Amino acid sequence: YSNITNLIIICCHAIFLPDISSPFFPLHSVYDESNWNLALFQRSNPVTEKPSEHLTFLSHILAGLDTLSTGIWAGNTILIFSGGATARHVTELSEARSYYHAAISHSLSRGENGWGRAGKLHWEGRLLLEEQATDSFQNLLFSIALFRQKTGHYPSQIRIITHAFKASRFLELHAPAIRWPARRIRVQGINPIMTQEEYTETVSGEEQFGYLPFLQDPFGNGKVLSKKRMKRGWDEGVLKEVGEGLERSVKALLRGEVVGRLPWEE
Repeated sequence: YSNITNLIIICCHAIFLPDISSPFFPLHSVYDESNWNLALFQRSNPVTEKPSEHLTFLSHILAGLDTLSTGIWAGNTILIFSGGATARHVTELSEARSYYHAAISHSLSRGENGWGRAGKLHWEGRLLLEEQATDSFQNLLFSIALFRQKTGHYPSQIRIITHAFKASRFLELHAPAIRWPARRIRVQGINPIMTQEEYTETVSGEEQFGYLPFLQDPFGNGKVLSKKRMKRGWDEGVLKEVGEGLERSVKALLRGEVVGRLPWEE
């Protein structure tokens, strides 16, 4: 991994449900909304003609895979799908692993051999699954930790693929909270398909329920954000695994504490 310098994080937002071990897996299309476990607001609405957001999640996946296949990041980048098992009442499958399965499903739908690009990258160790994160702060920090565990060093550049309306949350709050240099992190935003009214409601909701809570509680350890994490299946016991082999200052950061200088500070 000496030539790997960059990290792409795909923040997962839902779960692709089909069982990859089933011989019928190829019959379950990644384009079929019914194959996804979606929150109510993510689903299609025949009355308003709102399309399902699972197609946006697929766009996130393909954007990440494309970056590893073409352009200047093609040979020096690790891609991480980040998202825990947030819907255990439905499935034990993590969001990250389900995105990997969705990528394979897409490859099968195109008639690609084996498990396609995603399968090849995973086998090569360039596509990793971060399966503990329950919110955007953890998406970022846990993915950085996994990159370090895998490569032995920290990334020079980070690109986060998520909804465009969440860019400020990452760039203005999460990165400064962990003291990540501003010039070394970027967001590639791909929004769901929205009308003007839907966009206005979405941006307002992001400010009220996404941005402001983290502005008041940067590490997400307070009452409001901790409750959200617990609802999504968060277990603090996994921090030992997430921080295994990392520096003392990073282990402290995983607990929501800033102790001394962090290894990526400039």
